[in-house]
Amino acid sequence: MKPGLAFIKKEWMEMFRSSKMTILLILFVLFGIMSPALAKLTPALYEMVADSMKEQGITISQIEVTALTSWTQYFKNAFMELVVLVCMFSGILTNEYQKGTLIPMYARGLSRGSVLFAKMITTLTAWTLCYYLCFGITYAYNAYFWDNDIVSHLALSVFCLYLLGVWLITVIFAISALLSSGTAVMLATGGIFAGLYFVGMIPKISKYLPVTLLNAGDLVTGNSSIKPGTAFTEDTCLPAIIVTLVLCVFNYVIACVLLKRKRV
Repeated sequence: MKPGLAFIKKEWMEMFRSSKMTILLILFVLFGIMSPALAKLTPALYEMVADSMKEQGITISQIEVTALTSWTQYFKNAFMELVVLVCMFSGILTNEYQKGTLIPMYARGLSRGSVLFAKMITTLTAWTLCYYLCFGITYAYNAYFWDNDIVSHLALSVFCLYLLGVWLITVIFAISALLSSGTAVMLATGGIFAGLYFVGMIPKISKYLPVTLLNAGDLVTGNSSIKPGTAFTEDTCLPAIIVTLVLCVFNYVIACVLLKRKRV
């Protein structure tokens, strides 16, 4: 137990020493500020282009900005947050292979399963802190400028995106236990996400895929961006959540099995 806790402490120290956590915190703070800032600036931006558009015969009506405007932008930014997540953690295991830093850990009696668990806990904690920090900033600004009460299913929508990030982390670990290059892990993770996105265009399959959770903003706006046909609602999102949770466990088990067989 003590070697495992020591390794978790080492992972946190390394995350701050390498400035990875600092960069993540800065980026997610900016993401949190971006949505309400853009919503607040929208009327002014429309006023700036109104005169030039009027000369072309196009009249822009008065824009009403509410908390819903900001939350819509928040969910549009979700994809960028996931891209940052994959880029920052794609080398979480492969860097250890290349530096040979895992060998002393194994020599001291730390099992491969303990290493994987410690790294997984550290990564999930970092994602949780950054993601909900971003959400908290956006929520606070929206509450200050407007009223969050007009938004429905906000907690469920935010959880769906969070769960999608958790699934991506488990995918990264499963692939990292197989490949030895951070770039290869990044490309493979992106390829899996893109592949499932295109498969999700099949209506009968889409509601069971983790990538469907990227449409979580539809719960807030009431619009459906799933193509073709199947609306992402409070009821229909449940299959995607269940399947994603199952796949998270499956990916972790696969990562454990593959890492035990991998030569370091």
